[in-house]
Amino acid sequence: MGSFSVEIAESPADRLLGLAKDRDVVISHLPGVVSIQGNKVKLRFRRVMLTHESTYEVSAAILGPRMVEYKLADQRGNSLVILFSSRNERELTISVSYSGEREWVVNKAVKLIAKELQEGLRKEVEKLPSVSTRGDYSQSLSKVSFITKLLMKSKLVKSEVVDVKEGELVDYLQEIISQYSQYPVIYISGSGEGSFRLLFVGGEMKGVYVVREGRESLEEGSLNILKGGFKIHVYVALSPKVLEVTS
Repeated sequence: MGSFSVEIAESPADRLLGLAKDRDVVISHLPGVVSIQGNKVKLRFRRVMLTHESTYEVSAAILGPRMVEYKLADQRGNSLVILFSSRNERELTISVSYSGEREWVVNKAVKLIAKELQEGLRKEVEKLPSVSTRGDYSQSLSKVSFITKLLMKSKLVKSEVVDVKEGELVDYLQEIISQYSQYPVIYISGSGEGSFRLLFVGGEMKGVYVVREGRESLEEGSLNILKGGFKIHVYVALSPKVLEVTS
């Protein structure tokens, strides 16, 4: 078995990890790609006069809030594993390993795969919108056009009716964020005796929009005075790139 690891320094590393959870982004930066059809990708690697070519089925697994694994396996038992992990907020580690036929050929490509992914994610993160300032998206959350585009790129994971007393809503929201912490982008909306829209990126609140008694607020503190019954919807996205199309 051959393996190789590289690291990327980026603060916060959650931006890189969010990109790593996007299957299309990862595959687009793999070297040796001959063709892509659905969740299958044909790879070809050459070393001197020998060549390894095979069609791999791609499966992804989120192993924790800071770890995602891609396993590429073919019908002959060959396996290529790509692991993205972040031990802290400042760097992402990319580990690539291969086991199977013609390891002498593919093992040389393992290092190239890691380095190509390293460079590819660096370029992708440069394209991401800046989310360093708290409340960047509060004004955007008041716009129907922004919400519509965001929901088109997101997945509904929770929908329920809750009844909260004054001051209890924030604790309820924190439970939701913890429950879906493996996703880099979380959008929560609530409607009832008032309404609110919240956007979290990398576990941090990046936008808040509250309407109560006809008055609009962009302040987080407004959530503490909301009470009563609310219809809650929670949407998630695998990559902060969804915010590009909504900006």
